[in-house]
Amino acid sequence: MRKDRLREIHTISVMSAAEKLFEAKGYEATSIDDIALKTGISKSTLYVYFKSKQLIWDSIVCKYMEQLLEVAKKAAEGEGSFEERYYELCFDIATKFEQHPMFYKATLDKISMDMEQEVYKKIYETGEQINEAIADFIRSGIEEGVVRKDIDIYPAVIMMWSSISGIISMAGDKEEYLKLRFNMTKEEYLKKAFKMLLEGAV
Repeated sequence: MRKDRLREIHTISVMSAAEKLFEAKGYEATSIDDIALKTGISKSTLYVYFKSKQLIWDSIVCKYMEQLLEVAKKAAEGEGSFEERYYELCFDIATKFEQHPMFYKATLDKISMDMEQEVYKKIYETGEQINEAIADFIRSGIEEGVVRKDIDIYPAVIMMWSSISGIISMAGDKEEYLKLRFNMTKEEYLKKAFKMLLEGAV
């Protein structure tokens, strides 16, 4: 039991240190030596818990996917109309992207399907849970009479999730352009884009 607790403490410490370094220096510029030094453990000890820098990165990405799952569940199970929950979902995700853009963007990247590694199995399972939560959310819209009954739910899940994430990512990357070209703030653009996306489903 004590050994398991020690592993948990070291794992959390390594991920916390690595997360700060990745955000400050970027993935490529951060070395295993940097992470070990910031964590306060030897490199050999670090390798007991993580076999590579990539596995540390993917474990952090998994943590952020779990946070997105909570947002999706809130949309599916929360109170309020479908439209109210839709906008809450969109802006909750937007807030998270703004706080930690590097890792939330990484949740959209290609992920290894090597199910021998526990972290990739967990990422896959979390992704499937997110899809099911969004599917339940869409079904609630159908039951409410807001979403079209003929909509193909699972393709719609992928489209909705990728569209919301893409809108948010683009708004962050093109914030200055939106202001210069359209005299529109990022928040104004997000409201308009989310509204257009919703109108395509109803």
